[in-house]
Amino acid sequence: MAPFRAELEADLPLIPVARAPRRVRLAFGQVLLDQAALALGFGSAHLLVARPGPAQVFVFQVSLMMILYVMSAFILRAFSTDGLMMRSRSLPRALGALVLAATLFTFFHFLLLVPVRMSRLEFLCGAAIWAGLLMASRFVFVKHAIRALGGSLYTTIVLLDRSGGNTFASSFVGPGTTVVDICGMFDPATAGPGEYDALARLIGQADRVVVSCHLDRRSDWAHAMRGMNVHAEVIAPELREVGALGIARHADNTTLLLARGPLGLRARFCKRGFDIAFALGTLLLLLPLLVIIAIAIKIDSPGPVFFRQPRIGRQNRVFQVYKFRSMNVNVLDAGGRNSTRRCDPRVTRVGQFIRATSIDELPQLLNVLLGDMSVVGPRPHAVYSTAQEQLFWEIDSRYWHRHACKPGITGLAQVKGLRGATEYTSDLTNRVSADLEYMYNWSFLGDLLIIFRTLSVIVHPKAY
Repeated sequence: MAPFRAELEADLPLIPVARAPRRVRLAFGQVLLDQAALALGFGSAHLLVARPGPAQVFVFQVSLMMILYVMSAFILRAFSTDGLMMRSRSLPRALGALVLAATLFTFFHFLLLVPVRMSRLEFLCGAAIWAGLLMASRFVFVKHAIRALGGSLYTTIVLLDRSGGNTFASSFVGPGTTVVDICGMFDPATAGPGEYDALARLIGQADRVVVSCHLDRRSDWAHAMRGMNVHAEVIAPELREVGALGIARHADNTTLLLARGPLGLRARFCKRGFDIAFALGTLLLLLPLLVIIAIAIKIDSPGPVFFRQPRIGRQNRVFQVYKFRSMNVNVLDAGGRNSTRRCDPRVTRVGQFIRATSIDELPQLLNVLLGDMSVVGPRPHAVYSTAQEQLFWEIDSRYWHRHACKPGITGLAQVKGLRGATEYTSDLTNRVSADLEYMYNWSFLGDLLIIFRTLSVIVHPKAY
């Protein structure tokens, strides 16, 4: 027992301490820095504007904005620890909290007719300066947080138990990770008080402990770690191919969580409400254009105005998508086996125009109202679409994964320029990767950005 304790205690100075206190201090510092940027922004505007409001109004304005910003920041997770080291999360969340706070302030003050005289120019200038200071300070603060945390939010200790043939995996190495070969020093099957005490000294300062051991030793390590008051995990490499997301229970059985919907209930409710409002508003706004296009289609070639085609939608269910007919009736391809190509002879004269401008997709707003589609999401493909004479699901098995959410009129793949005919297998794999990226990183703000970016690619060289 004594040699074991001496050996472990000799290694203790090499074990990094928990990062939790540093994370808390950095998060608190982020709050203070944001509030300082707010005060400095509005203070600068108060001094620069020719006719600022009274001093007591300035104090009221800054105080209320501070309260509203903190509330908004907590709602949008602008102070969460995962944003300390990622500018892609820190900056958009902070800017979103700023916009929400300014909107709430405007509502409380102007719409409720608060009887306090305030300079609108001073408020707008203050908000603009604050936004600039907020973005600059957050940009610099992330760099400081990365350095302060050593490149990792958490301290992780990997315990390697080679008993039973377990081997070291180089993938364990990473920022904030310390690997300890525990074989010969601690045996969870026979350990006594002294060994447990020494092990506690080793892992007590860790945010996370990962055990790598043989299958036959897992139950012993599980028994040992349950009393250590630490976040502990055991590596199960045989589950890598399964791709389990976590552990769950059904009745008295332990189950592996294999999949979950990409959006939670609140996110789906928010997305559906926006879809209905956007689809109805756009249809009413574009109604004259839709009528003109319908008349042009009827005059240009015989046949119906709309073209219905089976597409693969959410949960891999087939639904009928609506489009303006852009091809001659006798060569319509309902199965989608032949992608439309440049100068395709099947396309009518009106069809060339509406396809080049993406107007042919507008009837899909009806699919949005029916609930088959969303405004933003992975584009639905025809059932038998191919690339290099291979069906899509034969090219990339991930193809079925993209149907975990509703298909969209536009999507991340489209604004990245991944559209048009799928002539090569890479055309399909690139789109699938973009669709999965959208699903895994979904946010309401992201949907709005995709809609705005779509405006710049409505007319596209690959739209034919």
